[in-house]
Amino acid sequence: MAKNFLCFMLFVIVTIALSGCASLNGDVPFRYQPSLISSAKKIDKTAGLNMLVDKRPGSDIAYTESIKDISEKVTSKLLEDFDKSKLFKEIHYPAQPGDDIVIDGTIDRFMWKLYATPISYIPGINLLVYFGIPCNEAYGIANISLTIKDTKTDKAIGSFNEESKVNSSYTLYNFKAGDAGSELSEAFRDVAKKLKEDVLTKANFGQP
Repeated sequence: MAKNFLCFMLFVIVTIALSGCASLNGDVPFRYQPSLISSAKKIDKTAGLNMLVDKRPGSDIAYTESIKDISEKVTSKLLEDFDKSKLFKEIHYPAQPGDDIVIDGTIDRFMWKLYATPISYIPGINLLVYFGIPCNEAYGIANISLTIKDTKTDKAIGSFNEESKVNSSYTLYNFKAGDAGSELSEAFRDVAKKLKEDVLTKANFGQP
């Protein structure tokens, strides 16, 4: 009994230590490499991207306190992604007089969370985590909306919303604190890819 109790307390100490190193690394979500777009078609337009507005729920904000100036960082990464993908003839920030189109948007979800699995709280059974059973799970969610407007007609030519959620499981041995937030990075990358596909295939640019 005493041995089991000591093992349980050791597990609790290790779990607390892991949790203490598990706060979101605010740089990680913005390190992803832009995905390739499936279509060879490009849009022969000059685009201006305005700052995305942060409209996330309070819970998302609480889980991403380590990310400062989130609107600026999400907008900057999206601009980099669209530019490297050569989606438009040119894209810049912010929108300028003479742009063919203007892109506005909102950040509807953007969060990352790490939490202990139920097995972690069961005395005795939780000792299995020392044999590599996953004891923590993490997930990241990204949801972004974009509206594209033709500057000549002042009419919207496309409105898109995309969301992605990425989950991972971790053992006591394979979680790296420096990578905390990788799930959010993958979700963000996936959302950006979906938005690029939406722009290519669904927006009405009046082109043949």
